[in-house]
Amino acid sequence: MPTATLTFTLPDEQSDFDAAREGQAARSLIWAIDQHCRSLLKHGNPDAATRALAGDIRQMILDEAGVTLD
Repeated sequence: MPTATLTFTLPDEQSDFDAAREGQAARSLIWAIDQHCRSLLKHGNPDAATRALAGDIRQMILDEAGVTLD
C-alpha cells in the first residue's frame, strides 16, 4: 500500500500544517452542505431565491473548490 509523508517546518508553516491536519473535517463539512442543498432542491419546496442560492452553492462546490466528494 502506498504511503505519503508531509513535512512542515514549524512554526513557519503552521497554517499549512493546520490545513492538512483539518482537511478531512473540512471535506466532511463540504459534503454535508452539498447534501443539504441537494435535499432542499430535490425534496423541499424552496422559493426561487432559495433554489437559486442552493444551486449556486452546489455549483461552487463542484466547479470552483476542486473537491472530490465521492
